[in-house]
Amino acid sequence: MATFVSYTTSTTQGMAAAAAVAIGIGVGVGVYLRRHEATDFAFQEQVHHPSALRNRIPILKELLARLPEDISGAALEIGSGSGAHLEVYAPAFPSLTFQPTEYVPDEPALPEQQWSKYGKIGHRQGLDELANIDSHCASVFKNVVPAVGLDLLSPWEEWPQIVREARGTYRLVICSNTLHITPWEASLGFFRGAARALSPRGHLFVYGPFKVDGGYVGADGGVGNAKFDQRLRETNALWGFRDVGELSSVASTEGLELRDKVDMPANNMLLHFVKM
Repeated sequence: MATFVSYTTSTTQGMAAAAAVAIGIGVGVGVYLRRHEATDFAFQEQVHHPSALRNRIPILKELLARLPEDISGAALEIGSGSGAHLEVYAPAFPSLTFQPTEYVPDEPALPEQQWSKYGKIGHRQGLDELANIDSHCASVFKNVVPAVGLDLLSPWEEWPQIVREARGTYRLVICSNTLHITPWEASLGFFRGAARALSPRGHLFVYGPFKVDGGYVGADGGVGNAKFDQRLRETNALWGFRDVGELSSVASTEGLELRDKVDMPANNMLLHFVKM
């Protein structure tokens, strides 16, 4: 069984983290509202899936509580979706330069099949997905570079050149709501690639629903997650919740140590790994 090391925060650190949260959220919302006119706001709400809008602030708070206050350098987001999360990460961490990525299939799915085939949610049909991310991120924030396509089933040698050229320099890699809607091989590719991208002592965060010791967890005793996992597997036999212990074992073989697992709203978790 994996050993989890919980972090404790002093009062001073806690106050600093709280202040950083307030500043990061305030700046992020301010930039967002200045960027989009009121008549445009409803459309933007549709592009960003409601679940991403709900979970991005809880995730941001945990990042601010766990990352060094002076963190700087390169950061990589795997599975950026519509760019909803980077809209709050970028202003909260101005000393990090973020590289967004997203899986772009060779053959776009029909609107009614985008979920079952590729696990894509939100109103993104007919959009250039990378350009859409850039419209929310790279064109708004100076510390976000243009998004690139990334397929977790591809070997490291086929990852985007810009990522491979920065091998071993990323201070932060983050991935949200991806591993349960991709084949198990994608999880293997994820940890393999993240380990190569990260610098020594770099931080890796993975957010989503997980099993723990083979069982479902949650405020409801795991009932909701069990039903969700069943629906996922009925939609695509290659999908499903991944077990924290199994992910930790895979990560360990790549030189990544699980430092903490954090219970999050809606029966989700945030896993924190560090590159050794």
